[in-house]
Amino acid sequence: MARKFCVLCGREEGEFIGSLCVDCYIKTKEIVSLPQSIKGKYCKLCGAEWVNGKWIRSKDKTLTPVESIIYREIGKKIEVDPNVEEISYHIENIWKDVNGHTFVTLNIEGKIRGKPFTLTKVVDLNIERTLCTSCIRKKSRYYEAIIQLRFKEGKFDAKKRTVFESFFTDDIIDSLSDVVEGKEGVDYYFINKTVAKKLVSNFTSMVKDVKIMESYQDETIRNGKKFAKLVISVRV
Repeated sequence: MARKFCVLCGREEGEFIGSLCVDCYIKTKEIVSLPQSIKGKYCKLCGAEWVNGKWIRSKDKTLTPVESIIYREIGKKIEVDPNVEEISYHIENIWKDVNGHTFVTLNIEGKIRGKPFTLTKVVDLNIERTLCTSCIRKKSRYYEAIIQLRFKEGKFDAKKRTVFESFFTDDIIDSLSDVVEGKEGVDYYFINKTVAKKLVSNFTSMVKDVKIMESYQDETIRNGKKFAKLVISVRV
C-alpha cells in the first residue's frame, strides 16, 4: 500500500486534507473569504442603523454604530472553508489611508482538524453618516400627536407629572419631538401617533380615575385621504 504524503512539503505523518497536510492546507487555501467592501449608513445624532429598509437601534451598547454595521455585514457575507471546525473574528483596527478612505482590519482565529490558524484581513468601508427619519422630524419639530397632561386641581402638579413620565420607555422618548411646559400642564409632541396612543393605554391600565379625551386638529386631505394631528387630553 502506497504511503500518503503531502505534495507540497513531503510530510508523511499526521492528518491530510486531500493531498495536503493540514499545515500546508492552511497556508495555501483561502480558508476564510470576506467581502471586499462593507456598505451601510447610520444616524450621526442617535446612532440608528439602516437595516433592511428601515432604521433600527442596536441593543448592544458596547459597540459603536460603525462596529455594529461591520459585524452584521461580516456575519451575513463571510464564507468559510467546510473543513473549519471553529471560527471567531474581531475588529483589530479601523483606520484611514493617506487619501482619507476608511478601512477595517479584522483578526480571524479558528481551527482545522484541531490545528489553530490566525488570519488578518483588510476590508474597505463605505459607511455613510446621515440623519434618520426620526431625527429629521425632531429637528423640524414634526409631530403627529400631542398628549396634553392636565390636572384636576387646575394647577401644575409635579408629582403627578413624575408618575406619568415614569411610563416613558426608550421608544417613547425617541418619539418625542418637543415638550412644552405651561401653567396648566405639559404638552408632549410625538412624531408617531401610535406611540402616543400606546403610552396613554399603558398609563390608564395602571392608573385609575384618569379622564381621557381625543380630538383632531389641522385636518388636511392628501391623495383622497384625511390627515390630522391627534390631540389626547389626559386629566389626572
